[in-house]
Amino acid sequence: MKVKYLELKEKEEFFIKEIENPIFCLSNNNHWFLYSLKEKSNYFGYWVKLGENVFKIVEDIEIREEIKEVEIFDEKKIILITDNNKISIYLDSQGLNIESILPIFIKIFLDPRKLYSKKQLEKFSILPKENSFFLNFSEKEEELNFTISYDGNLKLLNSKIKRVYDFDKKRNSKDFEFEVLEGFEGVVSKIKILSLDKKPSSEIFENIKNQYLNLKKFVLRRIISLYDNGFLAGLMWFSQRWFRDELLSLYFLNIKEIKNYIIKDYLENLDDWWDKNKKDETISADTFLLLVNIMDDEDIENNKGKILEILENWKKKFMKNNEIILPPKSTWMDTLDRKKAIEIDILYLNLLKKLNLEEEFKKHKTLLKTQILSNLYPESEIYSPNIFLGYAFCKDLFNEVEWESFFNKVIERTYLKWGGFSTIDINDPKFKNKHTGEDPTSYHSGDSWFWINNLGAWCLKDLNYKKYEEIIKKIVDASIKNLLSLSVCGFMSELSSAENLTSEGCLIQLWSLSSLFKIL
Repeated sequence: MKVKYLELKEKEEFFIKEIENPIFCLSNNNHWFLYSLKEKSNYFGYWVKLGENVFKIVEDIEIREEIKEVEIFDEKKIILITDNNKISIYLDSQGLNIESILPIFIKIFLDPRKLYSKKQLEKFSILPKENSFFLNFSEKEEELNFTISYDGNLKLLNSKIKRVYDFDKKRNSKDFEFEVLEGFEGVVSKIKILSLDKKPSSEIFENIKNQYLNLKKFVLRRIISLYDNGFLAGLMWFSQRWFRDELLSLYFLNIKEIKNYIIKDYLENLDDWWDKNKKDETISADTFLLLVNIMDDEDIENNKGKILEILENWKKKFMKNNEIILPPKSTWMDTLDRKKAIEIDILYLNLLKKLNLEEEFKKHKTLLKTQILSNLYPESEIYSPNIFLGYAFCKDLFNEVEWESFFNKVIERTYLKWGGFSTIDINDPKFKNKHTGEDPTSYHSGDSWFWINNLGAWCLKDLNYKKYEEIIKKIVDASIKNLLSLSVCGFMSELSSAENLTSEGCLIQLWSLSSLFKIL
C-alpha cells in the first residue's frame, strides 16, 4: 500500500513509501489510537490514560471502503484515500474523531479493558441520546464513562464475538484470543469518541517542535506526542515512565527546556526512585547514575547534599569491597544476571568526577582501567555495544587509539551487515539469530536494539567519521527504514532480529526515536 508522509513532502525520498502491511498510530500525550488495515492485535485500538492506569475503549473500527492509499498528516491525523472519498481519522485534545467527505458504512467494536487485563469491565449500560450514545463500563473500583456522537445513522448491536489476533499469535503471545463487543454500525459522515474522565493533555513542549526542520522535526513531534507528565517508554505495553529509558532519552534529545523540566520531578522523588526503573519495585542500578550524569553543574551544586546521601545508599546496594557487584536484572539488559556491567562502571566513574570526589574518582579509574587493559574485566562486557555508553559519558577514560581498538572489536564481534549491533558476540553459543517474541530468550542474546545502534553510530561519527562512514550510514539508513517503512508508520520499534532488519518488540519505543534524533 502507498503511504504518503505529508510532513516530509519536500524530501522526495522520504515522502512516499510502499508498505506491505502498514500499522498507524495517532498519539496525543495521554491517549492514542493504533490502527491496522490487515493484522489485528489485542494492543491495537483506542486507549486512554486515566491517572496511573491505561484503558482501552475501542477495539477496532471497520470502514467498509477499499482504501487505496493513506496520507499521514502528522502524529495526530491520518487520511484514508478511496476512489471517490477521503476519510480523516484524528485525535484532538478531547477524543478520537472520524470525518469523511461522503458518508461511509462503519462498524465500531468495543473492548473496555485495563491494560494487561484479560477481563473486560463487564458491568455496562448504554444510553441512547439524540445523535449520540452514553456508555458506562465498570468492574469493582474501575469505571469508564464516554460518549459516541455522530452525524448520520448509527445503531446499537451489543453482541459479543471472539477475536483471534494474528499479530499476537505470531509473536508468541500466550494470550491471542479475546471476546470483544460488537458495539455499533451504520452510515455516518462524522464520529467522535470522547472519554468523559480524561483530563486535558499537556502542550508544554509544543513550541519546541518548530525549532527543527524536516526529518528531525518529524521525529521530535512523535517523541513529544508520548509525553504525559513524563515520557511514556513505549506503546503499547510500556505505556508508563521507565526511568532509564526517559533519562537516556533526555540525554539523546539534549533540549534544555525539556531536560530541566523533567529533572525537577526526579529530584523531588529521589528518595523513592533512585534504585528503581519505574514506580514499582523494578530494580535499576543506573537510574541514579544517569540522573547525575545528565544534570547541569548548577543543579548538582544546589542538590549536592541529597545526592551525596543517595550515593551512600547506592554504594550499599550495588557495591562490595569498593567494587561494583550488581544484583540480578539490575541493568538495561534485564533478562540477564550481569555482576559486572561496563556502562555501570563508567557511569559511576563519571558521577564521581561530576561530584568532584577526586580521591574516589582516581581509585575507581585506576581499578577500572587496570582491569580492562589487563584482561581482568569480562571480555563480553568490553567488546559489546554497551561500551558506546561508556564513550558517550566518559570519553576521556581512554585515548582515541584505545577507543578505536575497542570499537573495532565490537564491530568485528557484533556488527550486523544490515546496519545494527547484536547484543552479544554473533559467535557466542547463546546467540539467537531470530527474535523470539514474548519469549525473552533473544532480547539480550542477539536482538539488535535501535537505541544503542543509533548511539553507536554517534560514537563512531564522533571518534572517526571517515573511517566508520559506511557503517554509520548503514545504521542511520536502517533506523530511518524502521521509522518510515516498517511496522508502525512514523514511529520506531524497540528492536530487530539479528538476521535481517525487522520491526520487533514494542511497536513504539521512546529511546529508539530519541537516539535517532541525536544522530540526525
